[in-house]
Amino acid sequence: MRLLALIAAVIAAVTLPYSPLGVDVPLVATLVAATIAMGSSPSLDRVLFGALALALAAVPAVLDARWVTSIDIVAACLLAAVAVAGPRAISLAAPFSALDRLPELMPPLPLGSTAVLRGVVLGTVLVVPFGALFWSADAAFAHVAESTPLPSMSSLPGRLVIFALVLLGALGLALASRRSFWDLPFPSATFGLSEWAIPLVLLDLLFLAFVLVQVAVLFGGHDHVLQTAGLTYAEYARQGFWQLIVAAVLTFAVVAAAARVAHPRSAAERGLLRALAGSLCVLTIVIVASALHRLALYEEAFGLTRMRLAAETFSWALGGLFALLLLAGAFPALRRELARVAVAAAALGLLAFSLSNPDGRIAQRNVDRWRHTSNLDVSYLQGLSADAVLTLADLPEPLLSVVLAPLEARLAGDEPWSSANYSRRRARQLLDR
Repeated sequence: MRLLALIAAVIAAVTLPYSPLGVDVPLVATLVAATIAMGSSPSLDRVLFGALALALAAVPAVLDARWVTSIDIVAACLLAAVAVAGPRAISLAAPFSALDRLPELMPPLPLGSTAVLRGVVLGTVLVVPFGALFWSADAAFAHVAESTPLPSMSSLPGRLVIFALVLLGALGLALASRRSFWDLPFPSATFGLSEWAIPLVLLDLLFLAFVLVQVAVLFGGHDHVLQTAGLTYAEYARQGFWQLIVAAVLTFAVVAAAARVAHPRSAAERGLLRALAGSLCVLTIVIVASALHRLALYEEAFGLTRMRLAAETFSWALGGLFALLLLAGAFPALRRELARVAVAAAALGLLAFSLSNPDGRIAQRNVDRWRHTSNLDVSYLQGLSADAVLTLADLPEPLLSVVLAPLEARLAGDEPWSSANYSRRRARQLLDR
């Protein structure tokens, strides 16, 4: 287990920083998974969430878009914690809380190791200045030294950070997999009827008023917005989108808190809690739909970008989450497994989003818009990743050469084996034609 974690950390430190991501990410993830597997017994949760984590970690070997692969890597790390400690909020801290047992994995130092360590340090102190003198004294020696594939001093801090993160993360996950986090108590207060019913009623009334206004906007169209708000449709759409999304996220926190602290004492109180929380979920779904409508109007006016696509996807995910909450309120069996289902659905949704080639979709939407309006944001398309090359290849000359020139320059040159990537390889083949 220690050896696998060390190998994973060394490979990560050597390959991940300062070079494009590729097969190195799933390779490191597989070694970390093997480290965890050696220290724990398999279960359905660990196999399911572990497989989803490995699938997300494999995306950097397929796609080139760094903004997508970064999200996938973070999600894979979170899923790894869920795999070892279960789908609870406390699970995210499991790898860190398990590091207090790290000394158990440390072998005892052999006799005389302290003297050896002192000798290594002293030898390094002597070699560095003499090496610098020889490097400056002889051009041939300097050429050999410079061509030796060793990490530069400037890259060393970053590589050490990656090494430490992967090593401690792998060992922390392996140690956490030996503990049971399911039976840990989760402290919570208990609220009476008036303490949870009144806030939910007030929120329901506020949300209902907002939804009624949104219905007027949806049916009133551009003229209604212009007369009441003094804004164009596009300006109106951009103005409130993020506020609505934040409101939806906060609503989820409110519903989750109500489910934990509200303890109805009778069937009537339980029915009231379900009705109030369910109404809040339904109204929130309408608000999310309003946010999506605003975003669609803005995209229609200005085109699709990475931020807008991510916002659109996140909005759909929020709506799906509230729909899942409604179903959990109606079906007790789903309520008991809600955490597992929600985490698995989120992971599958993110994997589907990644494999749908977001940069390619953005390019396709902008090319389609150009065909209808003759408006094309060339500078934005030039900043897309190699994932978009196949779609952009449909543009006519000389527009094609202008759009692909910066991307062709970024793809020029060789990459190390660790950066092998399907999308970049396919893009190079298309550009070489």
